[in-house]
Amino acid sequence: MNRKRLILLAIVVVLAICISIAFHYWNKFQQEKEAADRDLRNKYGYAAGSLHLDVDTSEYEQTGDPHDIELTPTDLTYGLVQRWEAIAGAIPIIDYPEEAVTEEDWLNVYNTYAKNLFKMEDASEEITKGEEDETANSMVIYDYVSNGSVYNDYFREFLEENGIEGPDQRRLE
Repeated sequence: MNRKRLILLAIVVVLAICISIAFHYWNKFQQEKEAADRDLRNKYGYAAGSLHLDVDTSEYEQTGDPHDIELTPTDLTYGLVQRWEAIAGAIPIIDYPEEAVTEEDWLNVYNTYAKNLFKMEDASEEITKGEEDETANSMVIYDYVSNGSVYNDYFREFLEENGIEGPDQRRLE
């Protein structure tokens, strides 16, 4: 009788350990999945904000699958893409994702855009360095691509020299 209880207790302990291990790995998998979904949702949000995209989450709200978030280009998106393409044509170090834009693969477009930010800063500083006592502006290309702003005379000259049209936004003196 004592031996039967000992065997039964051993079986219960082994089952408890197996269930605990299974629960641990299931819980870990769920946490990793939630983290990946959160990262993807964030990426959609960053892409929408940076590229001026409209976001439709109606299907996502029903399914909970971040891949069901729909990004739709706006007129501001198309303006940004046109300016980016023109700048990339004039500055070879800046990449332009032509295929991703054509396919409207906005997450890949955003990835390329984000990877280009440091290149845009470096090129901006080179273009706007001017005289020795002047401070170079590291944001002129980003500001131009993002919203069409042209507020630096050196950058305006660069655009004109490369046949890129920019809005006239000189400050009133």
